[in-house]
Formats: sequence, C-alpha cells, structure tokens
Amino acid sequence: MNDNHNELDELRSQIDALDEQLLQILAQRMDSARRIGQYKKAAGIAPLDTERWQSLLEAQLSRAKSLHLSQEFISKLYELIHEYSLEIEADMS
Repeated sequence: MNDNHNELDELRSQIDALDEQLLQILAQRMDSARRIGQYKKAAGIAPLDTERWQSLLEAQLSRAKSLHLSQEFISKLYELIHEYSLEIEADMS
C-alpha cells in the first residue's frame, strides 16, 4: 500500500508542477493581451477581431484533436480565455 501511496504522491506532484506552468503561461498570455489592448487603443482598432478569433479557435480545436483532447473542453477553455482577454483589451481602451 505504501508503494501505491508514493506513486499517488508523485503523480500529484507532477500535476502541481504542471498547474504552476499553466498559471505562468496564462499570466504571460494576459500580459500579451494587455499589450495588444494598448496597441489597439493607440491605433483605434476595436478589441474584437472576429476573423482572428475564429481562425485561432479552429487551429486550437484541430491541434486538440491531434492530441486526443476533448474538443468540447478545449472550446470551453478557449472561450473563457478569449472572453477574459477581451476584457483586458477593452480595459486598455
């Protein structure tokens, strides 16, 4: 039983490390969204670029499929990320 517990602890440690990486990447992505918002504000460009969004989502869903990830999950995840990114960009306006 102790070996199983050690394996579980190791797997949980891996999840913890991956979660830290996810948060770091999300922070970097939102920093980029802030800079994009500043650029768009200075250039008089609206925060939402529907064509870009659709292209990005389609590419990520295709990539998710090749990685055997749920497209429904990835779609929901990117909807949340995109919504928050737009809020950040709009705050720069």
